[in-house]
Amino acid sequence: MNKMRIVTLTDNTAFHPDLETEHGLSVYIETENHKILFDTGKSDVFIRNAEKLNIDLREVDIAVISHGHYDHIGGLISFLEINSKAKVNLKKEIFDYQYISTKGSAQRDIGWSEELLDYKNRFVFLDKNFEVVDELFFIKEIETGYPLPKGNARLYKSKGNELKPDDFKHEMIFGIDTPSGLCVFGGCAHNGITNIIQTVKNHLPEKNIKLIFGGLHLVDENPFVETETANELSNIARQIKKLASDALIYTGHCTGENAKKIIKKVLGENLQAFSTGLEIEISND
Repeated sequence: MNKMRIVTLTDNTAFHPDLETEHGLSVYIETENHKILFDTGKSDVFIRNAEKLNIDLREVDIAVISHGHYDHIGGLISFLEINSKAKVNLKKEIFDYQYISTKGSAQRDIGWSEELLDYKNRFVFLDKNFEVVDELFFIKEIETGYPLPKGNARLYKSKGNELKPDDFKHEMIFGIDTPSGLCVFGGCAHNGITNIIQTVKNHLPEKNIKLIFGGLHLVDENPFVETETANELSNIARQIKKLASDALIYTGHCTGENAKKIIKKVLGENLQAFSTGLEIEISND
């Protein structure tokens, strides 16, 4: 296979009316050596969509969980019930805390199901900071020299009665090294998309980044949290262009419409939106 196949199984919006949507992200990736499930959305919607798209998730051999929020890990048990062979690559830090979002004084659980601990024999926790499996790579620690998304301010981690701001130590970077460049996948980029790009470049300085795929957590203006200004969004776009000038960026899920619009003014056709059912092919040449 000289092409990589990427299919969005779950997103907030749909490419086709026959497919279901939810606030979540799940992506099927097929390479020469692997069939990969990246994140699982918040329910089993991704499984039903995969069936409609003629994707057999029983054949997935590697699953990846980007971080511990419900809209990325919520469907994992459903996946493990239909797939008996895939190992799940994730950070053990996910299970150090539960996760909470706030709207004013209201709190909402956005963490993982305790039942997941029954499936720990299927988990592969990242041990080293940089790990390689065939053409796949995993980065455990994300450097944070650039600002983090302002939308993080209403997200917390909890343990017992302890509640403190989420530092997103449970988030990781997943990527695929192709002969023509790197493909980088992020769930929500809570650590900041520019930090993610810079971290990848620090580990693989001789490689160019050809694709960035995932949510950017640059949320639209709302009454519950401060959001990026138009100037700040433009600056983020310029930083992306400087760090990964040739990269094609597909975003959706937690990226606000205003952010897409402003970033696209800088990146032009290099910025595209994904939605449930969208399939793209990336050449390995």
